[in-house]
Amino acid sequence: MNESLVALPIRSFRDAYRRLAGSYSPDERTALARALASHTAEAVLRAGVTPHIVTSAPEVRKWALAEGHLVVADPPGGGLNGAAGEAVRLAAGQPWLILHADLPCLSPDEVVLALEMARAGERVLAPSYDGGTSALGGRGCHSFRYGTASFHRHLPAGRPPRVIASLGFLLDIDRPQDLVVAAHHPRGAWLAESAVPTTRMTAPLPSNSGSRPIAP
Repeated sequence: MNESLVALPIRSFRDAYRRLAGSYSPDERTALARALASHTAEAVLRAGVTPHIVTSAPEVRKWALAEGHLVVADPPGGGLNGAAGEAVRLAAGQPWLILHADLPCLSPDEVVLALEMARAGERVLAPSYDGGTSALGGRGCHSFRYGTASFHRHLPAGRPPRVIASLGFLLDIDRPQDLVVAAHHPRGAWLAESAVPTTRMTAPLPSNSGSRPIAP
């Protein structure tokens, strides 16, 4: 599997998850970002591939090198689209997969499935529950369109994709309720053992949260 490139763009640990600021302190959000990135990277490693961490943040680079991951310099001012484009350039025509780094329920099997599709010449697209793009894979150049509702913008950005709608890709972290859902699922139980305080992850979801149950 080493001929494939799997990239995790990570802008920063120190300025992560601003939407959680009302529930978690800056230090707690930093710990959460690092823990989620470690979990996602571990799923990639267990799928047989060394993850490439695309970043310009010194603290992310230090973490990645300490974990034994490969580091790719994030192009200045390019945002997530630029980071993904740099990973594809580095893949040099080989299959590639761009993953969000905040996937608490991601499994190695899901990574393997996406990579197998990319190696077979498919364009791979996996949505998050709120319409984002948790995973995007393929071979060769691609037009990246990350941002709000990016899944729908990525759909017509190339040949018709193979869409993977599974738990590990669907559930990313944007709101406190997402942590509640993840911590209550067997795949996300590791959060209770992480450096992130879990007391705020154990209350039932509010009835007006708008969250939908996610199947195993």
